[in-house]
Amino acid sequence: MDSLKNKDSDNKYPKSKGQAKSKTYKTRFKDEGNPEEKDHYFKITKWNEEVLNIGRQIIDEMSDEEFSRLGSKSGTLHFVQLLGLASKKTTRTISAKDGVYTSWSTPVGVTLYSDEDIMVPVIDVLKNKDTGIDPEKDITYREVKAGEKFHLTLYECMFLLLRDEYAGFCEANGNERGLRLTFKLSAFMRGDAKLPTPTLNFERNSRIKYAGEPYRSPIKANIIDIDEKLPDGSWRIRPEFAEKFGPLLKSNKKKRRTSNTKSSPTSQ
Repeated sequence: MDSLKNKDSDNKYPKSKGQAKSKTYKTRFKDEGNPEEKDHYFKITKWNEEVLNIGRQIIDEMSDEEFSRLGSKSGTLHFVQLLGLASKKTTRTISAKDGVYTSWSTPVGVTLYSDEDIMVPVIDVLKNKDTGIDPEKDITYREVKAGEKFHLTLYECMFLLLRDEYAGFCEANGNERGLRLTFKLSAFMRGDAKLPTPTLNFERNSRIKYAGEPYRSPIKANIIDIDEKLPDGSWRIRPEFAEKFGPLLKSNKKKRRTSNTKSSPTSQ
């Protein structure tokens, strides 16, 4: 992550000007077995371009054996469900053209299973882009048996999918690269965060862009809430997720209490 830092990032990417102008690039992953398939395009910001250039440099320095390992086991790791907090809402775009949005549970984790026994990262659920994560001090590992479903926080999932054998992908919707790891880089590249924010997305979920292919709803459309609202109006983490994600809800309560105290006239 340190290689992405730019000490002069505040000058290079000033906040007042927002993101740099986007460019259009061809996607690298194309169905070579179908010569009639058209290249797909996507927009890329200057920040993402910088990260891609670093990635290309790393790949260029790899041996043939190292390169052959990239993504070699993405099909053995399977997506089950995205996990979210219903007590902490975010928004999802339904139609940017019409300005239609909907509230959505904030993603906080994911459920996966593997065809092989694997070691998965274990990171404090309260570690995030603001606290930072020291790979040597903050990450331990536990063994998960083949076929066993397991829950990960988004940062645990990030460190798992960043391994060469997954190369940022795992199986979803019958596609061995059907789920991809992406990042929100703005705050990180400006130096306002210690880590990028990881996000998970399905491949090819646009009804119009990929006309003729089976439509897949966005990954957030089937998000599973790990918390529930009680009759008295309070929230709790559902029992099956409490051990893993319990501290997350307690942390949110503390933040809300602190915010209310600061905004109260009597506290001044």
